[in-house]
Amino acid sequence: MKKNKWFIITSIFVLFFISKNVYAFDVNNYKNKSLCGNFEVAGFHSDGVIDPVACKSSYSEAKSWMRSNGAKDLAIMTKVNGKTKIIDANVALLDLSVNPDTLTYFFSNSELTGSAYTYMDTGSLYGGVDGAHIESGYSNAKGVWTAKVRIGNYTGWITQKAYEIVPITWINSSSSYDVTEEYIRHNYVAKIQNYYSGSSGRVIGPKPTMLSVGKYYSFDGHYFYNNLETLIKDYKNGNYNNSVNKNDVYYNYYMYLSNHTKTSYSSINIDEYIRNNLGIKLDAYGKYQRGQEGSRLYGSGTFFYYAQQKYGVNAILALSLSRNETGNGKSKLAIEKNNGFGLNAVDSNPIHAANWYPTFSSSILGYASKWITDGYAYPNDWRYFGPQFGDKFIGMNVKYASDTYWSEKMAANYYALDKALGLQDYNYYQLGVVTGPTNAYKDASTSSKFVYKYPEAEDAVVITGEVIVNGEKWYKLVSDLNVNNNYDYVKSSDYDWNKEVYVKASQVKKINKGKNGYTSPNSVTDYQDSKYTYNLLIENQEKSPKVGKSNKNTNYYYDSTLTRSNGQTLLKDRYVIVHTIAYSGNTPVAYLVSSDYFKDQKHWIAANDITLTTNSIGKVSVTTSSNEYTWVNYNTEDASYSKISGLYTETYVPVLGQEKVGDNTWYKVPVSLTSNNNVYGYTLASAPSVSVTLSKPVVENNKPEITAEDKTIIEGDKFNNLDGVKATDFEDGDITKNIKVSGNVDTTKPGKYKLTYEITDKDGATTTKEITITVKENQVPVIDATDKTIKVGDNFKELDGVKATDEEDGDITKDIKVKETTVDIKTPGIYKVIYEVKDSKGKTAIKEIKVTVEKKEDDKKDDDVDPGDSDLDLDDLDEADGMFYLDYMKVVNNKLQIKGYNTINGIDNDLDTDIKYFIMYYNIDTEEYSIDEMNRIENKKEITRPVFGPDDKEYTYSWFKYDFDLKDLDNGNYILSVISMTDNEYSANIISNSLNKEQVTSFSGDKKVVIRNNYNYKESPVELIVRENELAKKTASSYYNQYDTVRTLEFTDNKLHIKGLSYSYGINLGKDKDITRKIIFENKKTYKTYSYDLGYTLDGLYEAILPDDDNLSKDKAWYDKTIDLKELPKGTYTIYITTSANITDISELPNSLNKDLSKIKTTIDNKKYSFDTNFDRDSRIELIVE
Repeated sequence: MKKNKWFIITSIFVLFFISKNVYAFDVNNYKNKSLCGNFEVAGFHSDGVIDPVACKSSYSEAKSWMRSNGAKDLAIMTKVNGKTKIIDANVALLDLSVNPDTLTYFFSNSELTGSAYTYMDTGSLYGGVDGAHIESGYSNAKGVWTAKVRIGNYTGWITQKAYEIVPITWINSSSSYDVTEEYIRHNYVAKIQNYYSGSSGRVIGPKPTMLSVGKYYSFDGHYFYNNLETLIKDYKNGNYNNSVNKNDVYYNYYMYLSNHTKTSYSSINIDEYIRNNLGIKLDAYGKYQRGQEGSRLYGSGTFFYYAQQKYGVNAILALSLSRNETGNGKSKLAIEKNNGFGLNAVDSNPIHAANWYPTFSSSILGYASKWITDGYAYPNDWRYFGPQFGDKFIGMNVKYASDTYWSEKMAANYYALDKALGLQDYNYYQLGVVTGPTNAYKDASTSSKFVYKYPEAEDAVVITGEVIVNGEKWYKLVSDLNVNNNYDYVKSSDYDWNKEVYVKASQVKKINKGKNGYTSPNSVTDYQDSKYTYNLLIENQEKSPKVGKSNKNTNYYYDSTLTRSNGQTLLKDRYVIVHTIAYSGNTPVAYLVSSDYFKDQKHWIAANDITLTTNSIGKVSVTTSSNEYTWVNYNTEDASYSKISGLYTETYVPVLGQEKVGDNTWYKVPVSLTSNNNVYGYTLASAPSVSVTLSKPVVENNKPEITAEDKTIIEGDKFNNLDGVKATDFEDGDITKNIKVSGNVDTTKPGKYKLTYEITDKDGATTTKEITITVKENQVPVIDATDKTIKVGDNFKELDGVKATDEEDGDITKDIKVKETTVDIKTPGIYKVIYEVKDSKGKTAIKEIKVTVEKKEDDKKDDDVDPGDSDLDLDDLDEADGMFYLDYMKVVNNKLQIKGYNTINGIDNDLDTDIKYFIMYYNIDTEEYSIDEMNRIENKKEITRPVFGPDDKEYTYSWFKYDFDLKDLDNGNYILSVISMTDNEYSANIISNSLNKEQVTSFSGDKKVVIRNNYNYKESPVELIVRENELAKKTASSYYNQYDTVRTLEFTDNKLHIKGLSYSYGINLGKDKDITRKIIFENKKTYKTYSYDLGYTLDGLYEAILPDDDNLSKDKAWYDKTIDLKELPKGTYTIYITTSANITDISELPNSLNKDLSKIKTTIDNKKYSFDTNFDRDSRIELIVE
């Protein structure tokens, strides 16, 4: 979250001690310098001398001269806004502190167009003042010089206003890392041109095993160097070849630990660390004051731990962030807004804009639920860059905070706690990162339910196990998506720690060695309060506390487990405010109550020792800035001598009575809770700048609750009408033993039966609940077996491929018996096999199949290849590598023609070698393929370019040309491959257009074809959408596909309401342009289409933006339409969106936002309409009418 610097300064523990050396040189040494040409190349000597060595008229000439010379002190200067500025250098850092009051935005391109990837406050407050200069450029779009810089593990482009280039010979200090035998520390500086006698920084973790003791440089925190010059040169060359740990990358454990983990420490450990190690002895009270003794972190361990258990966010990660954002709980936001995480505290107005919370504990729960599990760690959130704190390239740090090293500061806080308590958490889990966009599934199979996607490389994962399925290794991971039992996303709900997902192990890189091997968060010790729940007594975002009276002398405790006493005793018959209730199950076990009214302190008391009362509650409000509390006197006289205590603003206090004295009203309030001196006192109901607002808590007998749900059982099952039934009462606790039941269930007869439960508490309140017990008929099991055809002599096993399932028992394949078989594998003929299976209740299923035994035919000869068949026999050939190149795919003489080459590496591809070329059409829908032979190009004049291979072999004649023959091709979507083969070897490659060569996007001949590059596959193959009738005549570029997003998909009044946007590169959707947009439903079986007009709306939810702007309006990108689909016949339909303006584009409608479509359904004229996501077909949305 962006922060205002004056507000956050309390979190910076070590200040800079700046002592500028007279020999430090900076922009002031050359900003008024005259130049020998438009672009002057000069040597910047360490003694401050600037030595012109080349004068050039253009930047490209100057850059070329400087690069060829290679001297490390060379830089290029030119005039910018009348001042001399360094715009490029051979070896340099960037001074990013030049504009400390403005955020710096980082872009992925030198034009600085599109959305910024991240942002940073590069003033000296946070330490991110220097970065490695990679290259320079000029933005024609912005009219400014730009620089590419690496800092905080992000490499991006920034504008000239944000930096000064400092040649390495003028650098006198820079950020660095110290590695000792114990730890690694990141050192920050304030100005790289200056010398310093001190520095700021953080110890961020234990010593990395791959680094020796010493000083290092790194701007990504992964690869470390002994000197800056080597680092910068490697960065410029795009590698880490000279880093000291090039083969063993460092990942900081705390920075890459997923938020969805559990700490091994308890709430008691957390509170003890806050008290004993941070020295925090009191909760904050009253208004914010610099240097005050109290902190909102006091006693918060209970709620950090509760937020972890309930909402799935590691308690120590949350505490570490809160420490950083609130200056250890002492910031103005923490004290006056109970905001523990800087939530919505934007730089422009942090105090006013930040969220307010009724209590600090509600801030902790809100952060964990809304901001992490449903926010930054939710895979479909725009701010999701993995579930870790990360850095400026990956993780929460990308969008949460402007501080470049924000995540390091949390790591430092976590490490400090972990080290103090014995390093129990360090390397507790086996961590990894995905190596690219990665799909997560419910089970270890791509055919199982798709759950979510890790969108980019380096997203962190927690590996809890591994399995091998069909020879392929899968990792089991902690789920980033909070899901229910159907693995559908559930929002604002308790996090289910039992849900895990699977990804292919080949897509994950391990980054540490977990000391427990593969371990789940569920393996962490369950402490006494791990199942506790808490009522924060908040209603309508206001505190709604209760009044309690002690019924005995009882101890105060630091925590709700009542384990650690604070040494104080609440005396009998004292009135306290009850702020929070802790429950074990439905039984109150502890109350968080007043322990000191003057300083508004709170501690825990055993619930049994408190009786709730109906006394009024007074809320104190003091609005003056000079005095933030009101006095309490021992009598009703407003005099200094009678003052015995006070009540700070925002304090709640029981009001035990009131007296009218003259014009004043006095409230009787408790004062001392732990001694017999000054037990009670009086405070004015109102005074200048003071008011005490009364409210009356309602304490009534709560009706008991019955937990009982409808059940379905199978005839013959045993049934106990009290199994799973429970009765609880707020006052009486568990009273299940007193439940009365009426009604009967006959488990031998299918049907529906009613049971009524009744419970009465000791105060006479009665609750009844009726449930339905459904007794289902036991279903006959099902045998899955089909007719088979074999050859004479084949090995035949009757049970191979045969399965049996039962609705009640599940898979009962092991119980199948072969009741009869007549199969003779030696003699051709038709035979039978009869199977039998029984379920657990004796229901029997029998199935008979036919087995045909055929004569054995002679095999084809190995060299008998018929290119017209749909098969090539490659089994006896050696597979070789091959290079594929597409020259074009275009219309020639009214035919669709392809030209390119496909080599067989390792042999001469010359005319002396007989090479045949084939094209294979693979139908994605049917998984069938057909093959046709292509023409080899033997005329050298037709060869467009030479072919250079990986060795000294000849590859000139590896070219082919082919006219597509589509007339016999079935309707379908086809991926193409090219096969080159000799008598001994072959090579095969998928046809792709990665070089963006000439490619038509539609063709009308014997069939109507849409041609596109399918980027959903790794190889980005060329795909032919072949139909009898034209879907659309795509004229958009072949390099891009249409962008489609559906935001609303619902049935309203039995009509489909759809809202979304579709647009492409090169399409002009301006307000003054005519456009046509249609939605097409294509029957997957018959390919018959049904088209409806979508039009457009100017009322879009947000602006349609391309990754790279095409400078064409997208005002009409949105559509919002209600469609009557009642005429659609039964079937399953693929959905297309086609958009036409100056160009036409078409694409399938994807579920790009991973919406849950299972609830979008209706019934129209006895037909059921529903939607599904086809994850096997690029997550496209399909309509089912049945």
